[in-house]
Amino acid sequence: MQCILSVFVIYSHPQYRALILLLYFTVMADLTSLYDEHKNLPEEKQKIVGLAKAGPMGDEHTNFVKTISGMITSGEINVYEISTFYNPGAFEALKPEEQEQVGFAMVNIAGLLRQIADFYLSKQTPDSSPQLEQMIEELWQMKDRLESKFGDILKF
Repeated sequence: MQCILSVFVIYSHPQYRALILLLYFTVMADLTSLYDEHKNLPEEKQKIVGLAKAGPMGDEHTNFVKTISGMITSGEINVYEISTFYNPGAFEALKPEEQEQVGFAMVNIAGLLRQIADFYLSKQTPDSSPQLEQMIEELWQMKDRLESKFGDILKF
């Protein structure tokens, strides 16, 4: 919403209006040409394009996903029970308002952790993939933001 408001404010200045319109139509032309280029793509090729591609991941990513899958299969963490993600006593030591903030962030972390686990444990997806590596990177970013503010509260 803020971005749209910012564009509107900039658009209201006559000196920037032409530049914004130029950018808009350039982007739309690119999207239209991409659509036109692939509009007759056969269904079989569409299915292939949507599949995860196998590819190398860094050792840190590979070790992390193996650790997480081990924690899940052993029952140490349950991707449907957020309370199993916390280091013992770490969450309880937080103030109630901090617990609430952590709880909100944990909904997103739990969802992404489920996606990573499903991807890695599935027999239909590769164990090493750029898509999986990207999901792990996103999880690490969310975890870092949370732990930089509230300390080492997560087991992984």
